[in-house]
Amino acid sequence: MTDIAQASDVSAEMIKYEDVPDLLKGSVVQRAVNVSVETNILEPVSHQYTSELGGVTRFVLPAKGVINMPSVALCFEIVNGAAAGEGVDRNLAFQLDCGGTAMIQRITVRCGGQIISRVDECALYNMIKNKFKSQQYRQNVLDVRHTASNNLALKVLRNPAGTAAQAGFTLGSGLVGYHQLINTELDQTNTYGDNILSAANVEHTKQRNKQLRNFDNRGTGPEVAIRLADIIPFFINNQLPAFAMAQLEIECEWHRGPAAATAYNNINSAPVCADDPSNAGLGASTGHNISFAAPPFLSIDYLHYDENEQAKIAAAVANNGYRFNFTEVVVTKGINPEYTGGVNGTHIVESNHLLGMMGKEVKKIYVVKNWDLNSAQGVVEKDFTDEGCQTHRNVQLWDLKSANVRQEKYNFIVNNERLYNMDVENPSLQHHYTSHCENNWQCAPAQFDTLNFNADALSILGNTQDAGTVDNLSGGSCFTQRIQGGNAHVIGLNLDKYNEMGNAVGNGTLISTAPIEFRYSCAKIESAVGAEQRKAAINLTFFIEHRRSLIITQLGVKVADGQAMV
Repeated sequence: MTDIAQASDVSAEMIKYEDVPDLLKGSVVQRAVNVSVETNILEPVSHQYTSELGGVTRFVLPAKGVINMPSVALCFEIVNGAAAGEGVDRNLAFQLDCGGTAMIQRITVRCGGQIISRVDECALYNMIKNKFKSQQYRQNVLDVRHTASNNLALKVLRNPAGTAAQAGFTLGSGLVGYHQLINTELDQTNTYGDNILSAANVEHTKQRNKQLRNFDNRGTGPEVAIRLADIIPFFINNQLPAFAMAQLEIECEWHRGPAAATAYNNINSAPVCADDPSNAGLGASTGHNISFAAPPFLSIDYLHYDENEQAKIAAAVANNGYRFNFTEVVVTKGINPEYTGGVNGTHIVESNHLLGMMGKEVKKIYVVKNWDLNSAQGVVEKDFTDEGCQTHRNVQLWDLKSANVRQEKYNFIVNNERLYNMDVENPSLQHHYTSHCENNWQCAPAQFDTLNFNADALSILGNTQDAGTVDNLSGGSCFTQRIQGGNAHVIGLNLDKYNEMGNAVGNGTLISTAPIEFRYSCAKIESAVGAEQRKAAINLTFFIEHRRSLIITQLGVKVADGQAMV
């Protein structure tokens, strides 16, 4: 029996509840109000974690004041090793795009035992939402809070001295890289006006404040501070009157890390990665297990309004209750199957996926694609690259990415109507439709569209040595293209009428009795040359945002979907 409330529980009662007052909307209050702020460091009531199995942490929030949910932060430090003497100091770092958010597998918020909101595949969802934020915000704010690595710099080759020009300046496709974008946590290179290295070629270590300490140095490494509003849509604009509610609980399920005995080459998914991907002997190295330096904690701001304001809120909760309209995200998965025809050449493989959501008001749909690495064919292909890009097994992003696939096209069927008159196969249109979901999908062009892994299109991302020599294999060349090329291609669909209307009733699209259908096809390659095969299955992960309504009462909460909660 599920502990998630059903629409039938409250659909007949929704109309009588009061809208959220201005003090709980998380926006500027247009009147004079007396308020004091109390900052509380909340320790968990229970916490357990092992690198091999993952773990769970539970918090119980005190019933006092109004909780400023947009500012609530989950804080923790991760170290390499689980006991004294274990781990290598500054040998690991967090995954590039998400940073410490990669540790969170699932997070659940409950009130009186009833689920308010739950987010599965939390880190992957966070990767999607972060791509709608500006590059400046990611590198100046999120990189600090999450210990992520989103900084980009322009790599400019130095002007050659004298009359003898370097080959990289005068020749074409074989020697390029005059202007390239590099991730500065992947590549440090002597470029024009930025002679920072003593080595002859590119280096790849991360900043010291991004490197995880070993167990013996715990307490001195980078601390992650994740605002819950960054991972739970319900918290973005809402504040909760904890003093007038049933018990509030937050449960965080942690992603497991590598086992101590697992070689780096055998890791397919992990919240951490090697500090330097070019290290000799990295593939066979072990001892990459992780643990918490100390139990995580919540940093919470409680707002204490004057007695009259709090009495009004308490009376409304006791008499009728407050109604919050908010966004919830659900996750479902599908598979674009492996090509098994056995005929050499390029073949289009199609798949249809029923996403359900009948009777719900759907707002946005995101589709993430990653090659299967666990099937027999997936194991064969997992270390293959596409023009040097690690779209299969990626040693710095792992599975927290979305791979561009050759000749992919898609369509949606919503309420028994095909959404687009022709399947969407033009990458520019795909980017356009994804950008509709929020302000703009912001990444380097070669991260989204590779023109079917065309070397010229990919050359915007760094893959050269200091002299401009193209080389996607050696440690002396830039890694940015290998790691980030073609790995931010997310399919997006906006079903809101106006993004500015947010969670207003009716702004989304109400789904009838027919489920949403997603049709997808892409090219798979069969070849007698093993290294040229690209025929494994592709795992599709769907993040579906829909509107819900929450009623706060003295005894707990009630939740409903669809238009019943008008």
